[in-house]
Amino acid sequence: MPYRVDVPEGSEALEHILNGLGTPMLVEARKKTFRLLYDAPETTLTPREREGMRFPMTAMMGCPICNSMRLWRDWPGFSNEPIPEEFYENAEKKNIGWEGFSTRESLLVEFVDRFANRIEELNGDDNYWDRLHANFSDTEIGDIMIMSSVWLGTGHALKALGIGSVCQLPVNEDVYRRLRNDDLSTNDLQAAAE
Repeated sequence: MPYRVDVPEGSEALEHILNGLGTPMLVEARKKTFRLLYDAPETTLTPREREGMRFPMTAMMGCPICNSMRLWRDWPGFSNEPIPEEFYENAEKKNIGWEGFSTRESLLVEFVDRFANRIEELNGDDNYWDRLHANFSDTEIGDIMIMSSVWLGTGHALKALGIGSVCQLPVNEDVYRRLRNDDLSTNDLQAAAE
């Protein structure tokens, strides 16, 4: 799959597209959005729950770098607890019946699958919404919507631009640092929002 934009020679395509493609103000907004989304200092969604949403969408898009990332390992401060590989395998398969998922994790894996692939049926499924509301607050449902929307939209954009099939592995720590935008502080972003 060819790139549909020019990637400067010597640049990592994923980093260029995420951190350099577009007008400066919108690129900066995207960088800040991702930084807050992954750090998520105010959300009550656990790291496992967020990975249960992120990973199936990443797997659908097929980006080797995104698919190889394990935020518990590759995003400093994301989680103090390792997330087993079996969790990622079952999230990718959207195996909502896997007994290693909590009820909330299973509902989230189901949500992102339906959100990405069967959106027409989602709103009308009262049973599913009853189960979601029994396990998540409205604030958490808002966080689920924001996170799912950003991941799905970004994944589609990357795939449209040809990024999904050509990212180079392995990824070194310097590339991860730039993709994480380590120069942005979540505390500074929170203070600016207040």
